[in-house]
Amino acid sequence: MFGQKKLQVRSGATALVIVALIFTVAHAALGSNPTNAIPDFTISSTISSSSAVQTPALLYPGVQRYLWYTVSNPLQAPITVTSVGISNVTSPTGCPVSNLDFAQTTFSGSLEVPAQGTNSVALPISLYNTSSNQIMCEGITFAFAYSGSAIYAELYATATTVVGAPSPSLEGQSVVYTATVTASAAAGQDPVPNSPTGTVTFMDGTSTICNAVPVTSTGVTTSTATCSPFAYPSPGTHQVTATFTNTDGNFSGSTSPIFYQTVDP
Repeated sequence: MFGQKKLQVRSGATALVIVALIFTVAHAALGSNPTNAIPDFTISSTISSSSAVQTPALLYPGVQRYLWYTVSNPLQAPITVTSVGISNVTSPTGCPVSNLDFAQTTFSGSLEVPAQGTNSVALPISLYNTSSNQIMCEGITFAFAYSGSAIYAELYATATTVVGAPSPSLEGQSVVYTATVTASAAAGQDPVPNSPTGTVTFMDGTSTICNAVPVTSTGVTTSTATCSPFAYPSPGTHQVTATFTNTDGNFSGSTSPIFYQTVDP
């Protein structure tokens, strides 16, 4: 899929215009149907004088420039962009496409873009240093059509709960907290492929009582983690929560409702 945007070629002092378009990302992970559509990701592009940093610059005949593609990923899961490129160029009257060297502006590889983040790649672009026609290109625009693709790992939602035992407990008695993380598939998703993987951090109010405890699979869609802090030395009520953090990119994080642990004298 591609969109149409403009790229200016100017010989004056104005910086080259930023262009943007939208791509459709192929759904092709965890054995799911690669033809399914997912929300679009956005590409913005600039012309730069450097392949190391984005320094806006004009195109000049015979001077090497770089077309920077910057991918913005709106998804809650990371994506891997496998291709980005210019699929077609339409030139205005008097300035032929042959004046523009865009042969190296196709990216093919693996550009990792974090969830709700960005990443960029730079590719060479320039105007040929010819003795004719270039004056006709001053102040005009080329119309570019872009195409691209990406793959991503399906993100399954999770819900986390935590309970304590015994509950209530006695002053000086140890309590074992158990967090259960359950994954679920949304409408249209493939079934959950495996139990959640990651860690759970247990909190008592604002204090960490067990940090980053690895979960253990207990079923097709569930995993658990346990925490046994020191015995409570005095009576009271404790507000305990468990927060799940995924480690393979296939599951969302989640935090449990508060579990109220009562300690009796």
